Amino acid sequence: MNNDELDLSDLARSRTSVRSRFNEIAHQNVKSNSSANLDNDKYLSDLLKVLKIKSVVVGIGGAGNNTVSRMQDMSSDFIETLNINTDAHDLYYSNSNQKLLIGKETCNGLGSGNDPSIGTIAAEEDVDRLSQVLNADVVFLTFGLGGGTGTGAAPIIAREAKKNNATVVSFCSVPFTSEGTERSLRAKKGLEELLKYSDTLIPVPNDNLLRFNQKLPVLTGFKIMDEILIRSINEIINLINNCGLINIDYADVRRVIQKKGQYPSGLIGITESLGDETDLIKKARLALHNPLLEPDTKKVDNCIVSVSGDHQLSLSQIDKIISTVSSEIPEDASLKFGTSINPMLGSKIRIMALGRGPVSPYVQAAIDGTEFPHSNFNQL
Repeated sequence: MNNDELDLSDLARSRTSVRSRFNEIAHQNVKSNSSANLDNDKYLSDLLKVLKIKSVVVGIGGAGNNTVSRMQDMSSDFIETLNINTDAHDLYYSNSNQKLLIGKETCNGLGSGNDPSIGTIAAEEDVDRLSQVLNADVVFLTFGLGGGTGTGAAPIIAREAKKNNATVVSFCSVPFTSEGTERSLRAKKGLEELLKYSDTLIPVPNDNLLRFNQKLPVLTGFKIMDEILIRSINEIINLINNCGLINIDYADVRRVIQKKGQYPSGLIGITESLGDETDLIKKARLALHNPLLEPDTKKVDNCIVSVSGDHQLSLSQIDKIISTVSSEIPEDASLKFGTSINPMLGSKIRIMALGRGPVSPYVQAAIDGTEFPHSNFNQL
């Protein structure tokens, strides 16, 4: 290799930010352009190799490892996965691209014993290794609150990701009210710590699963929760990496998922419609007013709506969805929409709403030091 030629592979793997990678290649690889006023395909190809947004999905503790394992089974070309645990047995039987057993000296591979302070110590013990593996532009964290490893280690992992200039998006499950006060207090303490290091923080309360069916089998309930988390993360990553007919780019997504203000916020909802006008309106509202999150949509200040369908997707259908969402958020909120063609959907139309502004009532309870809200179990 010529000494003046930039090593694209090293730059693509580097831990620098997107802007730094762009500046590096923009300044060092301009010789590939034959004209100072135009950019040729060779130059643009080099840029694309270096600017590909790096995302990693990190499952922390037992619940997080289960979610990532299911995600890995579903497979995606764009998703890199990492499972982190203090329990060697659980970690061994989990499925992810990479694995990291933390706290070998503290836990001896036997877990944290439902003690968040042990989870925190275990993460701090391996902070250097965590820093090395959290090499991404966007880091998604998924875990359960109320136990030891997820509750205690997640804030440390989020902190190290932020030190690497990553945007941190945290999805966490909140324990059932029936699991008792102690577990709820541990969950609230975990949220207090996560507030400091998360850009987007979306707690999903287990209690709200009972709104579907109070007789729901436990395995089915947790599978539904995993599916919700997996689809949410997948849709955001697809927005970042895929080009649509009407495109939403990484800058649009980053503007929504990055923290604005003192506390992290966020809402996400995904629905599918059969396409008639009444159902489109109903499902567009449902995507925004996600009943599992119960967000205050009047606090949305930035929103992305992604609409996917087959080649029969019409302009009038898209317009009905966008106008419905627009009428449900403040007039001064920024709204960007995108459209992509997905033949696999058949006659269905998929609607995804991603917003910034609403602080979860569970996060607000952690901020205020009050009890978590209690869900009512009316049918959806």
